[in-house]
Amino acid sequence: MRQLERTAMAPQADYLEFDDSLVDFAVAAYQEDGHWDAVGLPPHVAESLDAFLSALHQQVSEGPTIGLVGLGDEYFVAARPVGARVLLFLSDVAAAVDDRIAGDVLDRVDPGADPRELADGPIGDQDMFADLGLDPLELAFVCERLQREPEFGLGEAVGGIASRLGFGEQFAHAARRDEQADQWLDG
Repeated sequence: MRQLERTAMAPQADYLEFDDSLVDFAVAAYQEDGHWDAVGLPPHVAESLDAFLSALHQQVSEGPTIGLVGLGDEYFVAARPVGARVLLFLSDVAAAVDDRIAGDVLDRVDPGADPRELADGPIGDQDMFADLGLDPLELAFVCERLQREPEFGLGEAVGGIASRLGFGEQFAHAARRDEQADQWLDG
């Protein structure tokens, strides 16, 4: 009889209660007829990575699909389905201590890692947008600016990334909660 090996598990996090008012944006960008478009997603998709990915997988696209979630004007999560796998990126691993979606990303990217023992900063697939023209160093630089420059807002940071990828205007429109509240897809 084969004996199962015990593996290290990530410490059970005591996440803060989810508050959808802290969701700055939840957007799915996709290509249709060779052009980018973006839609706002309901804020509850930011509660967990599974909810976010479920909403993202519902988006039909002829080309790349990219999901972006921003929380608390502090950090963002990016997801990009590529075939059977999903590339993930978290702008600041420190968020994984308190927030479930950030903790979920860390668990997928580095299973068993304790966010309290990792250096603050980004974690995940920093080259996830390289084929779309965004160098991994540029992505890392944006994350560093978010941490060091309080006046550099999350919307500005991720809006800049979206612009470099070719869907800046579409992102800006989809990320506007005040206009999108009644039109969000239910994921």
